[in-house]
Amino acid sequence: MEKTNTANNTAFRANGRVTGRAERVATSRQGLRLKLDQLRLAVSFIRKFIHNWMKVKSGDIILLEPIFALYLITKRCNFRCTYCYAESNERISSISPEDLDPEKTIELLKIMRRDVENLYFSGGEPLLRSDIVDVLKTCRELKYHILSLTTNGILLPKKPEVADYLDYLAVSLDSLDEKKNDDMSGVREGTTKRIIGITKEFAALQKEKNFSLLVNAVITAHNIPDIYPLMDFCFEQNIGLSVIGQMENFKPIPALRNNPEYRALVERIIDYNGKGYPILGMPEFNRTLLLFEDHTCFPTLIPTIYPNGDLLYPCEVLNKARYNLLSTGSIRQAYERGVREQGSAINCPGECYLPAFITASCFMEQPFQAIKQGIKLKMGNCYNVETTVDRNRENRERV
Repeated sequence: MEKTNTANNTAFRANGRVTGRAERVATSRQGLRLKLDQLRLAVSFIRKFIHNWMKVKSGDIILLEPIFALYLITKRCNFRCTYCYAESNERISSISPEDLDPEKTIELLKIMRRDVENLYFSGGEPLLRSDIVDVLKTCRELKYHILSLTTNGILLPKKPEVADYLDYLAVSLDSLDEKKNDDMSGVREGTTKRIIGITKEFAALQKEKNFSLLVNAVITAHNIPDIYPLMDFCFEQNIGLSVIGQMENFKPIPALRNNPEYRALVERIIDYNGKGYPILGMPEFNRTLLLFEDHTCFPTLIPTIYPNGDLLYPCEVLNKARYNLLSTGSIRQAYERGVREQGSAINCPGECYLPAFITASCFMEQPFQAIKQGIKLKMGNCYNVETTVDRNRENRERV
């Protein structure tokens, strides 16, 4: 019996060593794949910057190579946010509400992949698409590099698999004050409480599933004080924070532009951003976006695709023409048709502050910082910033 136990113990230890070695090899291979992905992403960004820089210098600001596409996969939404610019803008509300069927959606994904390597899903509420998990899986099969998705979060428990395919998952949350956030979101009482719980649950899954969780917050004249505790929440939960000022018809509302409390909040956000707190974007990006500073727009760097496959030329703000990618066959051909039919002079007044356009501006004007941010998004769980009592105390003091 003693010999049997000794043999069993020896076999157990040997098996443990083999298992441990296999886990280390798997971890090493995963790390190598990540490094290769980051290298490919950096090379792609640098190549596109050089190409686009040369095009801009030659006077062409339309036929540029996009850095990513924003795909509004559905207009349907189960929330009624009081500040939603998509509902208040007639140019967007006139777009067909019909979603593409799964087969046409896959065809559209293949078409977009000819021109872009990174894709950002938004809506509407993307998780209302019954096939959203299959859509994301298809994107991985098509070898998209960075996949991102924004959701109001309430349906995440029903479709947790989305996190398996994403680099970046953003949950909309404007206040930890549950009643206030329920009212701002146009939802029934108790919904925000559930969203906060869901957000915490998915924050704990970041390392396991290798994705980064982000909270998206819209700053209005009514929730400025609420952003401070929301920052605390994000830092404590190891969640990134992305903020934007409320807009109407793509333009900042006067109630923010001239509000000293808003400007003080923004300065605090930018300060934390520069100190390495988990706030999305570089300080130059957030300063331009939130303080509504002048910028040069390159709208075709980030094409916006609507649920039916329409691309608005040259952008959703100017909207001179619509071209359906299922007909044109590529983003490039849609833009080329736009140049032929509408001309290349876009006469952009530079008055809108959509994050996508500010991203494009920063990519051209601060390319190396933008490339660094892009690689950071590909790292998975990239907001691993150590949170301490002192840091949180400093944040709450709001000097």
